[in-house]
This record gives sequence, structure tokens and C-alpha cells, in this order.
Amino acid sequence: MKKKIIALMFVTCLLCGCSKTVSKLDDGKEAVASFDKKKLSISVDDLYKSLKDKYGTTELIDLIDSAILKDKYKDKLEDAEKDAESNFKSVKENFKDEDGNYSEKQLLAALKQYYGYNSIDQFKEMLKMSYLKTEATKEYAKGKITDSEIKKYYKDEIVGDRQVSHIEIIPNVKDDMSDDEKKAAEEKALSEAKEVIAKLKKGEKFEDLAKKYSDDDDTKNKGGSLGYINKGDYGDDAFDTEVWSLEIGKYSNTPVKTSSGYEIVYVTKEKDKKELDDVKDEIIDALVDEKIASSSTLQLDALKQLRKDYGLNIEDEELKTSYNKYLDEQYTSATQTTNQN
Repeated sequence: MKKKIIALMFVTCLLCGCSKTVSKLDDGKEAVASFDKKKLSISVDDLYKSLKDKYGTTELIDLIDSAILKDKYKDKLEDAEKDAESNFKSVKENFKDEDGNYSEKQLLAALKQYYGYNSIDQFKEMLKMSYLKTEATKEYAKGKITDSEIKKYYKDEIVGDRQVSHIEIIPNVKDDMSDDEKKAAEEKALSEAKEVIAKLKKGEKFEDLAKKYSDDDDTKNKGGSLGYINKGDYGDDAFDTEVWSLEIGKYSNTPVKTSSGYEIVYVTKEKDKKELDDVKDEIIDALVDEKIASSSTLQLDALKQLRKDYGLNIEDEELKTSYNKYLDEQYTSATQTTNQN
């Protein structure tokens, strides 16, 4: 890609008259190559057309978006660099030689095969642009959020902190187990969780049972106390659903299956939820995430709007036609992917 960019910049430079020593052909066109022994030549127009036909639309869009995003988000370029480096570091972990050491050769081969990149710098540039595109998408989505959406989210989703305790039973499953052994371990953990609930119903104290049965070493000696938490603090949707479906002073009647095992949840107190103004930014962030997750074309919309805001004009009529066709194809592809899912 870097070579293509340089080539296009070279052609642009020639067309703009940056070089004063370029020879002229008989028809007045500038030459980029000629032959002493034959009356043959290659003009700037020939080169430009060839590059345009091969790389024109996608390369043009990449150059346009790069210019706009780097200008629009000057203050986020450092963050984009750091994010690219962090993601690249994670990618590197997947490419190791027989001795377990990082293999740049394997990585470069993969970048060439799957992305068409010839260098790590090109890949990092793509990661950086991906970060900036995400920023643009978030900003665009934020501009689409209405006051009614914010108020509805506040009414339906914002809750007061709840004081919660839990008993966590983790199945003793190991990677080298057979499927039957893993199933047996799951069933044993579920049976133990049901046994704990039966003891609670007989009047045994939650705190005592947590100390005896819970596999959460951080809370078991505190009677299973998680303190005051809110939605998302524990990091499991099933757990959150259970916490905010229970009445104050009640515990789970059946074990709750989570990503790590089985939970018995006990809710003891609840605080009033915060005022709307105090959580408005949090709500907007959540709504932005929802809009991004629910729309396959939101980033396309965001970038298209940015180009419009910057007053983009594509002077070459063929490229303008190709650009509009490319956008239509991108929207069609995104929509079809959503429908398939």
C-alpha cells in the first residue's frame, strides 16, 4: 500500500507541475518514460489511468479518510498510536517459531496473505486508522441520541446500588478431562449449589454457608459480601439479572448459571438511584454502544457524513462514479451480513 500511495502522489505531483524538467510528447502530454532506440513513450496520463484502474477507488477512499480523520482527531493521534501498538503486541503473540519465539517472518506472511500488506508499518497504520474510525463512529452515534432515549434509558436501566452477597460454586473442570468427566463435574457443582439453597431454606445463615461452601476466596471469609454493586460491576449478565430481580432480603431459589459456575445470590439493601444529571454521560455512552452494536452501517454513515462536512469533491468523473458504486456495494454488503446473522 505504501508503494501505491507514493506512486499516486508522484503522479499528482507531475500533474500539478511540480517537476519543471519533464519532457513533452508530440501531443503536448508530459512523459514519465521514453526510449532512446525506439520512438516509444509513456505519458503521465497513461500512468495515472493505469494506477486509477488498478487501485483508484479503494486507494482514494483510504487517502481521503486518512487526511480527514488525522485532521479531525489531531488530539487523539497519540492515543491511536498507543492503541495500535497494544493491538499489534497482542497479534504478535500468535506468531511464534518452533522454539516459541516471536517470528516476524510468519507474521509478515500472514499480513501479506490476509491483508495484502508488505510491512508491519502498513498494518500498524491500518490499526491506527481503525481507532480513529471508531472515534468518528462514536461521535456520529452520539449526535443521533435524543433526549427521549436518554430519559427512557434512565427509567428502564438505571438502578440504585444494591448490597449483595453471594456463594459461588465452581465446577472442578480441567482441560484434559473427557466430555463425560466435565459433565459429571458440572452436575456435582450444581448439586452442591442446590444443597446450599436447601440449607438456607432450613434456616442456616448465609454467611456461615458462604464460608463453608463458596469458591470465591476474596469474599468467602466475609460471608460472601460483595458490598454495594451496580449493573455491570460483577461482569456477568446472568448474575445482574438475578440481583435486580430479587426482592430486598431474599436469596436465589435456584442456582444461577454464570460463565464461571453456579451462584446463590443474596440481596440485603438498596440505595436510591442517582439523579439523571449525575448519570447522563454514562447513559449516553451506553446508548452509543447500543447504536454501534445494532447497526452494521453506522461507521459507513459516519465516514460518509465526515467527507460531506469537509466538502469533499472528487474531480475525476470516472473515480466519482466508482466511488458512488463502491459506497453502494459497501452498504449492500453490510446489510446482507446483518440479515444473515
